Amino acid sequence: MLSAATALAAAVILVGCTTPDPAPTTAPPGPSGSATPTPEPSATSAPPTSTPVDIACDELVPAQAMYDFNPNFSRLDSWTPSSGSPAADALDADGVACRWKNDTSGEVIDVSVASFDEGTLEDLANDAYENSTMVPTYGVEEAYFAVTNGVGEAILFQDDYWIVVSSPYFLEPGDAEPIVASVLAAL
Repeated sequence: MLSAATALAAAVILVGCTTPDPAPTTAPPGPSGSATPTPEPSATSAPPTSTPVDIACDELVPAQAMYDFNPNFSRLDSWTPSSGSPAADALDADGVACRWKNDTSGEVIDVSVASFDEGTLEDLANDAYENSTMVPTYGVEEAYFAVTNGVGEAILFQDDYWIVVSSPYFLEPGDAEPIVASVLAAL
């Protein structure tokens, strides 16, 4: 017959040999005591679709329109926008990007236009909304304005166009209005 100590030792050994429970499908309860659900696989969004914008800088903002704004600005025939800027993004999407430089101060005005699919325009508009401080009235479907690091940026959505006009000269939405009006008239 087995002694009580031997039976107890056998029971402990058998308990240690049991198969562990399967891993839970949710994370253990966090500090709030509720279980965190396992993340669902996310749907991948379709890549942006763009349509080439075939319009010259001198058509977007004719020399007279820029002269009326400030006669001290000259259009740069060539320049390379900074990576990740709206101008670089517009060029990557077969759009157009233009720059004018103040002959005295060296400050610039950048104008970029790209044409995107509806989903991409909605994403760009949502981003503009989240990062803007004012919603100006330029007579378009949707427009936003913000000043960041001393540079004012007007972002407009008209038909299938994404339009960005930026400059240190634009400290409020009305400052950009003459340039915006010229661009809208050209499109």
